[in-house]
Amino acid sequence: MVRAKFLGDIALVKITGDVEGKEKTIAEKIMSRNPHIRSVIGIYGVSGKLRTPVARLIAGDSNTETIHREYGCQFKLDALKLMFSLGNSWERVRISRLVTPGEAVVDMFAGIGQFTIPIAVKSGASKIYSFELNPDAYQYLLENIRLNRVEDRVAPIMDDCRRGDSYGLVGIADRVLMGYHGGTLEYLPYALKFLKPSGGYIHFHELAERDVGWEKLLKSCMEVAGRHGFGVKLYNFREVKTYSPKLSHWVLDLNIFRELTLKPSSNLAQHPTP
Repeated sequence: MVRAKFLGDIALVKITGDVEGKEKTIAEKIMSRNPHIRSVIGIYGVSGKLRTPVARLIAGDSNTETIHREYGCQFKLDALKLMFSLGNSWERVRISRLVTPGEAVVDMFAGIGQFTIPIAVKSGASKIYSFELNPDAYQYLLENIRLNRVEDRVAPIMDDCRRGDSYGLVGIADRVLMGYHGGTLEYLPYALKFLKPSGGYIHFHELAERDVGWEKLLKSCMEVAGRHGFGVKLYNFREVKTYSPKLSHWVLDLNIFRELTLKPSSNLAQHPTP
């Protein structure tokens, strides 16, 4: 069975081998049953580090720009060019509720503002520093900041989040969002650099085996953090959604703290125990 997902007035359909060649028929049925839908886009996969959709307009208006609304936030994007996971909607709300007044937040993979906007709209965060490398996504990030009237709380940065020190963003964050999967672990040392010297919180997203995959992710995070002088305490984990028959999209909520290195005192050195 083919199920459409609705992003504003655009329908998205995942095209797999068993329905290839039937796209037009599928699109016509979707549009006849949903009068508010003006375009149908087929999604054939995802490409590259920037996770751009491999997509094609199947039917309807060639203007594939839309505004998606959820939980009091608005997200404008071109659905043919950019990914927006509807399956992450509750995760976006959940994170916004965890942020406490006055926090400084770094969003390492901001996209069009999927996490940045709900945090800015719904929490009392003092500032959100939002990195995005994809020029198309970055332009919509700017539009969504204006659309949701949060210009005073969001600092958008079009650059690789690994260059945070170039913007003086070292040791400034209470909370870091790592809303990316497919190599998130290599970015963890940079997330640690964003945190205040006393530590803070990191929300780490990645794909792993269903049921117990989160345990392997936690072990890897602890090993990387330990090499950089940090300890890790898991205070929550959840399966965001099923990604494939064998993989789940997990998020780990990590409490990060500086590990103390005990040095022998000068007294003990001078007066050893017999």
